[in-house]
Amino acid sequence: MKKLTLIAAMLLCLALTLSACSSFRTDVAVSDLSSAVIGAVSTQGGFTATDADYVSLEFTSPDVITANVQEWIICASTSSQTVDEFGIFRVKDGGDVNAVKAEVEKYVQALQVKLEVYLDMYDPAEKTKLENAQVFVYGNYVVFTMLTDADTTAATGAVKAGLEK
Repeated sequence: MKKLTLIAAMLLCLALTLSACSSFRTDVAVSDLSSAVIGAVSTQGGFTATDADYVSLEFTSPDVITANVQEWIICASTSSQTVDEFGIFRVKDGGDVNAVKAEVEKYVQALQVKLEVYLDMYDPAEKTKLENAQVFVYGNYVVFTMLTDADTTAATGAVKAGLEK
């Protein structure tokens, strides 16, 4: 009887997990989500979007992004005094979300290594943003933030609100 109860509880957890995964829309433009993020965070000087060549120049395996992502945007602070940055990747139907997440994590790690030397000269709060950079998955969207904790909360809240069914 105990085994049956345990199995039932595990199946319930699995069902809840799977239903949570499908609770996000798949048709929201990343430009709409990035506008919501920009409106939600308090970055000095605002943001500017990177150009179309950025992924091919800055990512370890850009083919993972081009093969699996329908559209993407990476926005960086327009101020040279902050490292504020976020990115939103909309994975194609049938695309590999986990591969995109892994590639975005590699990008964030590479930024951390590249910028750490420079950030020793910056305000310690900027180094904290870099060290606390995070990658999130919301359905078929992969999001990264390199922001303050408060701005990360605001940014992810804006993305979640934009993707809720």
